[in-house]
Amino acid sequence: MATKDLPEINENPFSPQAQALETTKRLSSPAERAAAVDAVATLQREGYVILNDQINLDKVAEIRAEFERLHAGLARGTSDFGGFVTQRLYNLVARTRVLDDLYLHPHVMAVMEAHLDDQIQLSIASTVNLLPGETAQAFHRDDGYYPLTRPHMPLSVNTMWAIDDFTAANGATLLIPRSHLDAGEEPRPDVEIVKAEMPAGSVMVWDGSLFHAGGSNTTDAARLGITVIYCRAWLRQQENQFLGVPPEIAKTLSRPLQKLIGYWVANNFLGYVNESSPSLFLR
Repeated sequence: MATKDLPEINENPFSPQAQALETTKRLSSPAERAAAVDAVATLQREGYVILNDQINLDKVAEIRAEFERLHAGLARGTSDFGGFVTQRLYNLVARTRVLDDLYLHPHVMAVMEAHLDDQIQLSIASTVNLLPGETAQAFHRDDGYYPLTRPHMPLSVNTMWAIDDFTAANGATLLIPRSHLDAGEEPRPDVEIVKAEMPAGSVMVWDGSLFHAGGSNTTDAARLGITVIYCRAWLRQQENQFLGVPPEIAKTLSRPLQKLIGYWVANNFLGYVNESSPSLFLR
């Protein structure tokens, strides 16, 4: 940006130049986003990309042990969509620190911010523990709560971390490639359906407009996944992070994670408290 533009930015924070400059302040670096170019190209073309072996098996085991503890006694779902034979646990930022590295995984952050070309925030984090006998979910899009005409600019990006191997038999996520580009509100007939198989420690990233569904688990073992959805920083989060994560917990988080759940000011003005960043209230 030319030096002559800087006074206008200082004088008018609503100007297009000031807004454009603000969106360059991200959690990933330009070098990290440049290194993610191939993954981003696949994500934009197909609507999803699988990144294999992003965490090691020691970390996988640590996460699995933590959620065996947190899932103990947890009720199963009460709807066909949520799964009658599935355990889901929400508000994970408040419950455990074992996932903090996943929320802020450098390669995932780079893919997210390059795909959206914007500042991002965490929308919701939850578990999906698909138990034996669970049936397939209905196809849906996870950005359907934003009432905009399709196709539209990407608004949110999903991740599914495989804590167990995801296989065709145990409920690997079902995907309709390239459906994020479709204008219709229902899947087109006779579409290709892909089963997103991946080894434990991998993560699948997909555009919030992509039609997808949980698969059926025909095995005798559970299949645990951690789903984390991110959205543009100027959109409403699916899960209310400010109430869900009490201030006494939020103030113990790393500064990047505080920003990720919303304790900052986006686009120069969004998120102020008395003309100050909400992060000041955590100090």
